[in-house]
Amino acid sequence: MRIIDKESNSGKIIRALGMGIGITVALSNRRTSYKMTKLLVKEIFHLNEKPKNISYYFLKLRKQKLVEFEEQSDGCTKIVLTESGKNIFLRFNYEKLEIKKPRIWDRNFRMIIFDIPEKKKSARDSLREKLKELGCIKLNDSVWVYPYPCQEEIDFVANYWKVGKYVHFVLAKDITNREILERAFRL
Repeated sequence: MRIIDKESNSGKIIRALGMGIGITVALSNRRTSYKMTKLLVKEIFHLNEKPKNISYYFLKLRKQKLVEFEEQSDGCTKIVLTESGKNIFLRFNYEKLEIKKPRIWDRNFRMIIFDIPEKKKSARDSLREKLKELGCIKLNDSVWVYPYPCQEEIDFVANYWKVGKYVHFVLAKDITNREILERAFRL
């Protein structure tokens, strides 16, 4: 299967469906519902260059087993992400993940502590790489520090790599060598 770019039309559809935007198409009048669906899809998904055949993208995604069509009891068809589609959506979010810094620091440090087994070494290394990318500072290989609220983001990363049960989060009011950390984070 071809890798889907998040800025491609297919990627935009997956992102929108993953964010909870659902599409239900009434099939009672196919011509009218198709025209309305075409307009809505262009607006909701911000598709590039007015594609001529929007259904092509949905059929392509269904063929790749990334979306499925569910018949509803009211005669409508609902388009939803499959598990594979949800995984691609999760990857899109992982790539653009960032921690928002509040204007005022609460004077606390957040410690991310983990003890991930050797059999999950690649997940452990990927977690470390993402912590570094997010701006965390390493105290040792399995203890990282960040000054701003970040538990949701860290939980997301840990769950993305399926190592959440090995990752722990600590809010620290007092920490040794505080001045060194404050300088490192420019606080």
